[in-house]
Amino acid sequence: MLSIKNLSVQYEEKLAVDDISIDIPQNKITGLIGPNGAGKSSLIKACVGMISEYSGEILYDEKPLHKNRHWVKEHCSYAPEDTVLLPFLKGREYLELIGTLRKTADLDNEITFLFKMLNLHDKENELIINYSHGMCQKISIASTLIGKSDYLIFDEALNGLDPIALYNLKNYLNELAAAGKTIILSSHILALIQDWCDPIIIMHQGKILKMVSKEEIARMESEKKQSFERIFIELVK
Repeated sequence: MLSIKNLSVQYEEKLAVDDISIDIPQNKITGLIGPNGAGKSSLIKACVGMISEYSGEILYDEKPLHKNRHWVKEHCSYAPEDTVLLPFLKGREYLELIGTLRKTADLDNEITFLFKMLNLHDKENELIINYSHGMCQKISIASTLIGKSDYLIFDEALNGLDPIALYNLKNYLNELAAAGKTIILSSHILALIQDWCDPIIIMHQGKILKMVSKEEIARMESEKKQSFERIFIELVK
């Protein structure tokens, strides 16, 4: 489990994350939504160790992040919105490099599976510099999935994926969650978050407004006679 206790992140005068405490469950795909500037990316970056200046605690399996950064790097994989790849490697070469660094067993078969799953199998031997934006997103996601880390965190990383890749990725993430992985998925696409995730965390102005299950969302929609999209908009007005 990933536990966040009284976490605050501040950039000069701006309080990006404001005293958040929450437990992210294992065996689930947890959704994270909120308007621009809500603090989602700051929360995620703090959790993956990209922000070192914060107050509060971030615990992975009860291990404090600030004392166990090496352990977290070994057990947590992160896919950012903006891809950071090695453009003069071929797609397969890049995944081989990442998989080797993670000491991934049966690496060749896993890479082949990921290329097929993400509908990129005919491009694996092309240079990354020649990839489209969507193809680069797929390679970034594949590099996050290589080795099946215990914690998988996606920050707006699904933008640009085609319907086949999205369908296959949804099914695969559900399999990983059922196998015990802890998965966080941040996106502005409310329909995707509502479909893929349970529970869903709603952030606004650095705080968590609600953490709701699919059952709670269905009940809210029924009681208010409104869509989840409309309920979300009213919450963050």
